[in-house]
Amino acid sequence: MTEDNHNHFCIYCGARLVPNQHFCSQCGKEVYHEPEPPKVHIPSKYEKEVDRIEKEYDLKQGKAMELVNKLFNPSHMSYQKFTQAIKKSNGLFDNQVIVARKMIELDDGNNQVVEREIENKLVTLNAFIDKMEDLTNELVIQLSSNKEDDEDINNLFNDLDDLIGSVKDY
Repeated sequence: MTEDNHNHFCIYCGARLVPNQHFCSQCGKEVYHEPEPPKVHIPSKYEKEVDRIEKEYDLKQGKAMELVNKLFNPSHMSYQKFTQAIKKSNGLFDNQVIVARKMIELDDGNNQVVEREIENKLVTLNAFIDKMEDLTNELVIQLSSNKEDDEDINNLFNDLDDLIGSVKDY
């Protein structure tokens, strides 16, 4: 709070006031203080990057979900497995975005520790995009080849599960 240099005496009873006093010690009336000027929001250099990552992830997971819907019957175990993995990934990704945005609020451009942590968070968010891209590619291969061997998809599912686990541990 800024110090009120002009407000040395109570306007109601004339008692002497201490700087930043909220109520008059003599009459109990509230002491007027100049409102603090609004804080100017200086956008962080990371805000647009998080927005871009979020949009890219949404597109990738939307494509992956679309392919899962084309490849598998909803009653099929693979359908349930992939939709659960994508939903779990979405939830963790959203949480990581929230954390990144809270970190960005702390970024004043002068704190290297905060910047390093934000950059680490961006790496994590990009890893989600990469895994979703891998999943999409494998699903496209599966759709175009219509092969019976599910080993590649199972390996990809395990990779996605590992990513989810590592983010939880982080």
